[in-house]
Amino acid sequence: MIMNMYTKTEYRRKGIAMKTLDLLVQEAKQRGIKKISLEATKIGRPLYEKYGFIPVKDEMVYPL
Repeated sequence: MIMNMYTKTEYRRKGIAMKTLDLLVQEAKQRGIKKISLEATKIGRPLYEKYGFIPVKDEMVYPL
């Protein structure tokens, strides 16, 4: 589970969160993790959907 990912306002829209998320997902794949879940705010949700996370009830899931 990814928890508490946050980008300060002045650094948003620069690709930092997407790169960080990609590093986390790639590390999970290397470790053989089969699913990543997270809770997303309204602000964060578009980023996770763009990456491929799927909304499921109260969280979002990325199937590896």
